[in-house]
This record gives sequence, C-alpha cells and structure tokens, in this order.
Amino acid sequence: MNDEIQQSLTEIAQAMENLHRAFEKRAEDLRKQGDPDTLQQWIKATQAMRDSGHIYLSWAKHYARSAGIKTIENEPEENGFLEEGSI
Repeated sequence: MNDEIQQSLTEIAQAMENLHRAFEKRAEDLRKQGDPDTLQQWIKATQAMRDSGHIYLSWAKHYARSAGIKTIENEPEENGFLEEGSI
C-alpha cells in the first residue's frame, strides 16, 4: 500500500504541474491577443488552481505521513505557491 500511495502522490504532483504549464501557455496566448481584462482573470484563476493544488497535495502528504507512509522528501511543498503577477 505504501508504494501505491507514494506513486499516486507523485502522479498527482506531475498532473498538477502539467495543468499549470497548460494554464501558463493559455496566459501567454491571451497576452499575445492583447485583452488585459481576460488575461488578468486568467492569471488569477491560474494562481488559484496552483495554490489550491499545492494545498491539496500538502494535505494528502500529511495524511499519508500520519498513517506511517513515507513521502518523497525533496518535493517542494509550500515553496511552490505563486506570487501575485508571477505569470
């Protein structure tokens, strides 16, 4: 079970990163289109998705560790949060 949970946590982290990259690409497309209002809304949505994904993963790791399951130590946790305007 430990390996299955660790693998799932890794897959979640990878999926979150893939989603964020796709959101960043969309932000770049909007930036090129020159619609600042839509771009600003998209940037806020991107930040919210990334931050909530990190929160979700942090809690999943917390519960896994509380059940005695080792999680990957070198993965960033809170450090990955976006700063306003960083996209």
